[in-house]
Amino acid sequence: MATMHIDEIKAIARRAHNNATKREGLFDAIQSTNREVAVQSAWALTHLPKGDNEHIARHREALVVLATTTHDTSLRRITMALLERLDWQSIEVDDTPAYYITLLDFCFEYMMRADEPYGVRSLCMKLAYKISQPYPELLGELRQSLLLIEPSELGAGVRHTRNKLLKLISQ
Repeated sequence: MATMHIDEIKAIARRAHNNATKREGLFDAIQSTNREVAVQSAWALTHLPKGDNEHIARHREALVVLATTTHDTSLRRITMALLERLDWQSIEVDDTPAYYITLLDFCFEYMMRADEPYGVRSLCMKLAYKISQPYPELLGELRQSLLLIEPSELGAGVRHTRNKLLKLISQ
């Protein structure tokens, strides 16, 4: 399978938007052992309208497992972009699923890794912030972690994300 053009990806997303079977097929395909199939399916899911976030949220746990276990950085970044679209504050403190903690730990680790692509690091920062918002102690830990990242070692986009989150945490 050859790499698809963006117009093809958007067409797949449009068809999946109005068809639950096609949408579920994309979610199944991101688990494929064929890298191109998995990446292109996840890429198509990122082009679903924001109104489809409820459908993405139904697969939250599977997306977390995939994002935190895959060795494919493209699939990790795209899967994390799907996760970043979701509401992370709707779970009660006492009912926090284990995969929230798994993702938060992953985000704290990977945002610090200089060998990780900037896109993954930036998404890790954003997700860590979204998950930590209801917990002041976690926001404090996130702030300390962000301060430990040397800005000169970051690309402009990640540096902007870091600075923006530090500002939000300080408010």
